[in-house]
Amino acid sequence: MELKQKPFEIFSGTGGVGKTTLAASRAIHLAQQGSSVLLITIDPAKRLKEVLNIKDQDAGKIVSITDPLGEGSSLKLDVELMNPEETIKRIAHQTESDDIVNNRILKILARPYGGLNEILAIIELQMNMDKNKYDVIVLDTPPGSHFLDFLESVEKIRTFFDQNFVDIFNYLGKKSSPSKTSRSKRFMTKVVSSGVKKLLDYLSKVTGASFVEEFLEAVYTLYQSRNVFLDALDLQKGLQDENKSTWFLVTSVEQNKLKEAMDLSEGAKNLLTEKSWVILNKCLQAQVEQWNPKSEREQLVKNSFVEREKKHEELLSSKFKNILRFSEVLRPEPLEHVRELVNQWTDYKLIGAKNG
Repeated sequence: MELKQKPFEIFSGTGGVGKTTLAASRAIHLAQQGSSVLLITIDPAKRLKEVLNIKDQDAGKIVSITDPLGEGSSLKLDVELMNPEETIKRIAHQTESDDIVNNRILKILARPYGGLNEILAIIELQMNMDKNKYDVIVLDTPPGSHFLDFLESVEKIRTFFDQNFVDIFNYLGKKSSPSKTSRSKRFMTKVVSSGVKKLLDYLSKVTGASFVEEFLEAVYTLYQSRNVFLDALDLQKGLQDENKSTWFLVTSVEQNKLKEAMDLSEGAKNLLTEKSWVILNKCLQAQVEQWNPKSEREQLVKNSFVEREKKHEELLSSKFKNILRFSEVLRPEPLEHVRELVNQWTDYKLIGAKNG
């Protein structure tokens, strides 16, 4: 099967398999082919900045990188290191509401691992798609279990803004567009759920009434901006559409990494299907084939390397139709590492694409 360019290309995988670097190299490769490309990472560790030499102060901003490999090129390549706080500012601008920016609890939730990162990432993706500026958006997802959170975030949005959620505000006496001064004072005027009342009473005793009111203000502020969140729900269809999205599952030749990848795919069956592309990274076959053993012992070692990678391919082939082999890059400099991977994308048919 030919690897065709699509509007969305999503890289998933567990930690330590080279996922972020492969996503960066793919984005550069697509830009070299003449496409306008945006590369987004929502990995909280932000390893991409080390590869592309992006500064901390650039987080949350879209930065144009016309010559990432220092070859005198002029590519249409933008990079964004996902920053939840900056996304919240964009939501505030779009909804003409500063409350979502200034609320202390929302600031806490927008921190790394604060709970809103995955949902905000989908909104960021939706906002960039709506610009109609890019031919391709390459998304580098968080590793491992954080990726599963990302997959589940669309459903979290739907659940959060379910119609039943309005009951809480009926209970608080809030209206669709209350004033800033009245909405925090209208409190506990209508009981629609004894469970909610008990919960809020308990929180008030433990944390104080001021915290409870601030918490409710945070929830209410999010609800007032719900259209931005709900608009992002449509993105789920695009991510599941095989004509619009290509999913890459990145793993490596280490036995434990292969198992982690298989487990990850089991938890994301709706998106990581048999038609997704699997990248077996850090393969040593090219180096091993150039090795001329001088003894029987060395020959056994060589045979074991070859056999191990063959078994890995067979295991992956039992579930996926499209497998790419990427050779280990023995270059310590991040930029040189990316350059070599870009070359491997160019010659991917020669290094192990599987036809279904």
